[in-house]
Amino acid sequence: MLVHHYYPAASSNVGDTLVAFAIHQALRRNFGTLEVVSLPVNHRHAAEGEATGLLEANIRRSNREADLVVVGGSNLLEPRKPSNRNQANAQWHWGVQTDVNALRELHVPTLLIGMGSGSDWAAPIRPYTAKAASEVQALFHKSFASAVRDEPTRRELARIGVETICTGCPVTFLTDRTVQSDTSKPLIVSLPPARILKTWTGRWFMSRTIKYLRWLNKQNAKFVVTLHERADLDFAPTWVPKGMSVFYTENVSELISRYEDSCGVIGFRLHAALLSLGLGKPIVPVNVDWRGRGFTHTFGLQDVALEPGTWGGFNQLEKLTLDLLQGENDLTFRLREQKERYRLRYTAFLQNAAAIHRQFKTQAA
Repeated sequence: MLVHHYYPAASSNVGDTLVAFAIHQALRRNFGTLEVVSLPVNHRHAAEGEATGLLEANIRRSNREADLVVVGGSNLLEPRKPSNRNQANAQWHWGVQTDVNALRELHVPTLLIGMGSGSDWAAPIRPYTAKAASEVQALFHKSFASAVRDEPTRRELARIGVETICTGCPVTFLTDRTVQSDTSKPLIVSLPPARILKTWTGRWFMSRTIKYLRWLNKQNAKFVVTLHERADLDFAPTWVPKGMSVFYTENVSELISRYEDSCGVIGFRLHAALLSLGLGKPIVPVNVDWRGRGFTHTFGLQDVALEPGTWGGFNQLEKLTLDLLQGENDLTFRLREQKERYRLRYTAFLQNAAAIHRQFKTQAA
């Protein structure tokens, strides 16, 4: 079976590649042997001259070659502010480059999985423009099965008349392992993204994060700071105190190996936290923006997540960190319970999608 997967292919954010990896693994587990062709869902990370998005050229190719089209991963349901700087940006109102007329011509069974909405630092989620709403509606209407990564995304879609379910992010179910404590290995602290430094409040939050790293040092805790995007390499040397271990890779296998050798994660980066859960390791969640907030609202962790601007938030983070380093605790139990709850939902969704797709193949034959 040949699958055309539309996502931020060639993104410099290893989280995008990680989600794609998790989706491909889940597809093979439920649909059987398959080959995946990765296609850039928008022009942000595409090579010059490469066909992008669910537009005419790619849809003709998918209709000609693919047995299944998958759209999924990343913040592809995030409304964008239209830009007039060039024609491509002016027509691009959300994470998927497409239009209603092009979608009408897509005739391959289409599966939507793992997408979320989001926002920049300290910003609310934007409402969809009329153009974006019509395209989102058309894409979901075209799909034979759909699921999103968090409850806030599901609610945003309901506002424009799109009904779907929330199964969590595919990375959360990279393995079926239950969440267990292992205090013999180092802690991972995923550094917040460089983009928050564009504002004064973001710089303040980063300063508090660095203060937290120094606090960890004083506790004689073993920990590693991880970066998740190429842009982070420029600012990290001037922010992270000298002598602290910093890890960065764009290779998913290396990233997974690094996280395997940890006792858990402080999740300033969403996909760092989700990878930890995917490997059965505990986390302390952080709401840097609506990406992280979407996860904590889905898993019912608002009371323990560090929320920027909350009085005493970093004090609570320190307490929860000590709890994690000491072993099993109430948060570990909650994470274990919620992962299993959503794993069952995610598995059922994929099994049902695979059964429907088999019916399509039988009818076509």
